[in-house]
Amino acid sequence: MKSVELNLNKRLLIVEYESEEELKIEWALMTMFKNPNITNHGYKVKPICKGSVLTEDIAKGLVELHENGYYKDYKNDSHFFTLPSKSFISAIEFKNYHWGENPVKLIERGEASEHERVKNQNDWQEAESRTFNPSKCIICEIV
Repeated sequence: MKSVELNLNKRLLIVEYESEEELKIEWALMTMFKNPNITNHGYKVKPICKGSVLTEDIAKGLVELHENGYYKDYKNDSHFFTLPSKSFISAIEFKNYHWGENPVKLIERGEASEHERVKNQNDWQEAESRTFNPSKCIICEIV
């Protein structure tokens, strides 16, 4: 299980569970009883959505919108995004995590030397440990 805290328009906690089944149980417990005192990783939280159903409309309420109608790039102050989801992902990447896809591609046998393959596998494993799978994540507001 991994988690990251983001300070955007709202203070967020993103938690990835070990399996989609575990996520379903946690989501049901968080939403079924409308409990205002839910805690997750030591924080009092309010569930926003599952990572797999994060829409542009939901993301719009989480990230900073500039006067020019563009959304903040949290990794680079001189850039902007037209889509709030891209801004949201940049906030995750600013924390040295990834959203959705491991950016390191595995090298297959025969494509490089054994030494390069081992290094690539180590790099891939490190990136994988920092990659959130949206279908196993819950996005919460820290209250």
